[in-house]
Amino acid sequence: MQENYRPMNAVKWNLFFSAERVLLLCGVVLLTSFSHAHPLPEIPVWAFFEEDGTTRIEIEVDPRCFEKDPEKELYMLNWYLQRCDGEEKKEMLEKAKAFIPTRIAMLFDSAEGIPEPVYTCSFTKLGGEPLKKMDDPVVIRAVWKTRIPESAKTYQVKAKGVGIFSVIFLNHINDRAVPRIQTLFPGEESYVLDLPPLAAGAETQQGKVAE
Repeated sequence: MQENYRPMNAVKWNLFFSAERVLLLCGVVLLTSFSHAHPLPEIPVWAFFEEDGTTRIEIEVDPRCFEKDPEKELYMLNWYLQRCDGEEKKEMLEKAKAFIPTRIAMLFDSAEGIPEPVYTCSFTKLGGEPLKKMDDPVVIRAVWKTRIPESAKTYQVKAKGVGIFSVIFLNHINDRAVPRIQTLFPGEESYVLDLPPLAAGAETQQGKVAE
């Protein structure tokens, strides 16, 4: 009986370890699949307003926004960008310029109207810093510099009701960040931001915005 017991016991242990290896393999597969999922890109819109009317608006576009299924796409890294030729880089920058108006509307309360945005685009790290390391994630930074007329009293952003990307509304007035940050889903409009009066009274208006 003792001799029969040992082989049966060994078989049971082999089956146990085989099942354990299968479960471990399944866990690794699941973990790997999760590790390949990436957050859906968002589109930050920074606006910088000065009391002399000088205005700068910066928009960050993740190149994954151009893909059919951006969550399954890897972040573009600097080493990949460096392998692209001049035409490929130019094409990506032009795509960003064409993409922005399809997703974002900038609304100014101004009787004189506001010039049509003209963007200068470049490749940067997330947040706008220069690319340095080969594994730096790459985004496209679109910058529009203009001067708003005195009649411009308010500013807001609308996330157009197409696509799946949310828009982040961020602002600075007279070199000070406006504390309120807002995330807009497609079809939503931001709160209305009061713009600083030209020259006189700018500090008073800034205090109202901060509240």
